[in-house]
Amino acid sequence: MSRRVSPVGACFRHWRPSFANGASRLVPSFLTYHSAPLLRWQVLASLPLIGLALGVIGPFGSYTGMTLGERLAHFALCVSVIGTGSLVISYAVARRWFQGYWPLWASLCVDVALAVPGAVVVYLSLAVFVPAVAGQIDPVSLVWQNLIMTLIFRAVSLALSWERIRDGGQVDAPPVVDGTAEFRSRLPRELRAQPVLALSSEDHYLRVHTPKGEALIHMTMAQAQALLPGGFQIHRSHWVAGEAIRKTAGDKVELVTGLSLPLSRHRRKAFDAWLESVTPA
Repeated sequence: MSRRVSPVGACFRHWRPSFANGASRLVPSFLTYHSAPLLRWQVLASLPLIGLALGVIGPFGSYTGMTLGERLAHFALCVSVIGTGSLVISYAVARRWFQGYWPLWASLCVDVALAVPGAVVVYLSLAVFVPAVAGQIDPVSLVWQNLIMTLIFRAVSLALSWERIRDGGQVDAPPVVDGTAEFRSRLPRELRAQPVLALSSEDHYLRVHTPKGEALIHMTMAQAQALLPGGFQIHRSHWVAGEAIRKTAGDKVELVTGLSLPLSRHRRKAFDAWLESVTPA
């Protein structure tokens, strides 16, 4: 039985060779800047709080047309639903078609595609909490307002993503030795020459952390460690390279990119001994 491919999926599959081999010839260079969208429970948990803050502020004229309670309920619901949908879809699209390391133009396409569904969520919320206001809403304005808010959240997300790799340039890329060439061949072209700072297990994938970004590859932790020289597995789900460590504090290991990874208690003694052996005197 042949598998049915959606029009969206067919579109991405058709374009994959073009951006894999240099999308800069097709779009402005700033649109090819890459980032790594994450799906973290802390971010999801913060969405209702962001919605409540917006409810207090009362953007888009809601301050005069809705009571405080109505605004709080409306914005908390909308930000939670739309934000969760955007995060989940962004993570899924980046992982499926860009190995978790997608260009800016792809994230903007997702934002534009979600503008109308997001506007529908906003309208339904207004219909529940303030039916009188919902009847006066211009659908086009609603789409534009939702797109503006989505782009603001995207800008914040990109800033956080780029913040994670800002200080990574201080790590020198090691020469490619036996084994690492096979591992690097699975990374996006833009990251293959970058040093591998850390690995993190995510379902059946590995998130590869480098100074210039992150990518997802289909490989187990054991397979990756067999291909990478040195390093230490600080947790059942995390591996780090010695040159990537900025400092350790309690049960956390902080990398030069600012990323903080957990350190298993039962691995601490062996980790300290290993770190001392690889740290220059």
